[in-house]
Amino acid sequence: MIVLITTSGLGSRLGDLTSFLNKSIIRIGDKCPLDYIFDNYKNMSDVKFIITIGYLGDIVKQYVNIAYGNKLNITFVEVDNYEDSGSSLGYSLLKAKKYVNEPFFFHCCDAIILEKIDINMNTNNNILFGYTYNDSSHYSSLNISNGIVCLINEKGCDNYDYIYTGLAYIYNYKFFWEKLYQLYNDDPLKSNLSDIHAFNLMLKDGINFKFIHLKQYYDMGNMKSYNEIIQALPCNYNILYKKNESIIFHKDKVIKYFYDENINKNKLKRIKYIGENLVPKIFSKSKNYHSMELIDSMPLSEIYEKGLIYKLLVWADKNLWVKNKNIDNFENICYNFYYTKTWKRIKKYFNDKRNIDYNIINNVNVGSIDNLLKKINFKKLCKDPPTNYHGDFILDNILLRKNKEFCLIDWRQDFGGDIERGDKYYDLAKLQHNIYFNHSNINKNLFNIKIIDENRCEVDMKCNFFLINQMIDFDKFIIENNIDKKKINILNGLIWINMAPLHNYPLSNFLFNLGKYMLINNI
Repeated sequence: MIVLITTSGLGSRLGDLTSFLNKSIIRIGDKCPLDYIFDNYKNMSDVKFIITIGYLGDIVKQYVNIAYGNKLNITFVEVDNYEDSGSSLGYSLLKAKKYVNEPFFFHCCDAIILEKIDINMNTNNNILFGYTYNDSSHYSSLNISNGIVCLINEKGCDNYDYIYTGLAYIYNYKFFWEKLYQLYNDDPLKSNLSDIHAFNLMLKDGINFKFIHLKQYYDMGNMKSYNEIIQALPCNYNILYKKNESIIFHKDKVIKYFYDENINKNKLKRIKYIGENLVPKIFSKSKNYHSMELIDSMPLSEIYEKGLIYKLLVWADKNLWVKNKNIDNFENICYNFYYTKTWKRIKKYFNDKRNIDYNIINNVNVGSIDNLLKKINFKKLCKDPPTNYHGDFILDNILLRKNKEFCLIDWRQDFGGDIERGDKYYDLAKLQHNIYFNHSNINKNLFNIKIIDENRCEVDMKCNFFLINQMIDFDKFIIENNIDKKKINILNGLIWINMAPLHNYPLSNFLFNLGKYMLINNI
């Protein structure tokens, strides 16, 4: 049995979501649309998947190989034209024609169905699957009479019974290809040529389509439906959205994606220096992906155990922050990381004209970012010797195994370009930042920037009482080990400023000015 899936299109209706990812592999809940589709057919025998690829096609292919290896029977079909004149869903379908010489399912890659696709595989009927929805502006629609499709409408039709979900079973496959090929020959440049146009010609020739009403269907082909589905299918993990990265959770593994293949490569290289026993087991890797063991644990941010942060710091001091004797050029590396990178991020921050550099924050005269950074002794910040490091040492990136050993995830790919050496003060500042700035709270928008006027604002956020109490143990470790708390606080402020342009407004505006407020109180 064949299932034809088209992933070749741009997914332009999803805006920035598809700048670095094909829409078929955007995370929805814990998984991506392709995962849901494969699940729909896992109980059917001898399934062959034909997948068209075009836009970011290699990344789609990498994902399927990393996630499933040789568990599925898959043929990829490259579509040469997926964005220029003459490209269309119909064109992509025709590219797969030679691989589909029997009755088949056509399953749009943005159609997520959470119920059993229940048909008799010996049926000699064509079937269209529909859904009850009160807006057809983004959908072709169906008119039904006695369980039979009598009319298929273009998008935006007012008089309809159900929307078409993008799932069809095509028994009369020869007629389908004949009609689609005829339509393409009549107008090769028709940009909206699709499956429904061939279906309509089949209807006119007296070929019937039965109708099946789906109860659990979700679409993620446009921003409205995407926002609906992420509310209906939330992720079970607290993940901060990043446009050029992604993470997918399977039953026994985690799959990490990086648009920049050098980031992926360096993260994997760094395992050697962090220590293989301190991180999850890596299962497989490709240019843009790697998969790793899924640890059965909550992140430390969700574990309520008094003294746990102190135990973590003692453990990290012994196992992670191992001194590196090679000090060559390390001060310059730190300077580029703390000073040069900060200015690059500041310029990026101001690319969004809504972001403001407020001079008075919480009634404190902070001044401009230029004058504020001039007050920091960056050379002094760069004087500490190098150590091994994590690079994103936050509670969300540290797990506790069943044997009570800590496990590190989501480490930084480099420190100013160096994959072996870093500054443990940066790790400490990252941890302090996360005690205050809890990802779960931020995901719930539990932060506030109140704009008083063009020069003044007030910033505040919800902090967790239990975590704030852990600052007692944090400071205890700092004092016991003669660590410079002021440097940690300054780096904490710089971290917030550097984070700002990586997030959308208003969080960007909040972080930038929160960072300034942190700095003025520590210089």
